[in-house]
Amino acid sequence: MKGLRWILLAMMSVACTAEDAISREYICSFVFSYDTHPTSLLFTAARSAGSYVYVTTEGDGKTTHRHVYVTSNDGKTPREDNVITTEIESRATYRLGASNSIGLIIGLTNFNGLTAYDRCCPNCNGLQALDFSGNRQQVACAKCLRTYDLETGGVVSGEKGAPLMRYLCSFDGSMLRAWN
Repeated sequence: MKGLRWILLAMMSVACTAEDAISREYICSFVFSYDTHPTSLLFTAARSAGSYVYVTTEGDGKTTHRHVYVTSNDGKTPREDNVITTEIESRATYRLGASNSIGLIIGLTNFNGLTAYDRCCPNCNGLQALDFSGNRQQVACAKCLRTYDLETGGVVSGEKGAPLMRYLCSFDGSMLRAWN
């Protein structure tokens, strides 16, 4: 009986740890349709380990259409502009963590699967955007000088601090979602 109780406690601890790793500080609610945007860089990042993209969004101010901008970590490809026109995407609430204009980092890690991080530095006061650095598998903050690894979300150089804010992320072949 003691052995079974130990196993159950260990399982509960792992479950709580995994759930606790999801940031709840800001709302994240994002959907993106493969059927509508099959050539998007976002889907390349969702399928290719080590590929990451910045995702930002804003209304165009002229119509009711929303734009989803995607920037690759390859450092060469121009920023992509995806206009949201389908009913399912238009009805969605787009909340990209701390700031829609700074956005998310989405990519496929080697060990943790598809991941979405907030692009705002978790250790700076205010909204400080992180930028790809080094081998472009890391992001750095120009304000606090910390560098974060995109495989784990942890600080790899600079002062110790909080890891990147992480959100749940999935791609079922039709819709990519990030949420908390």
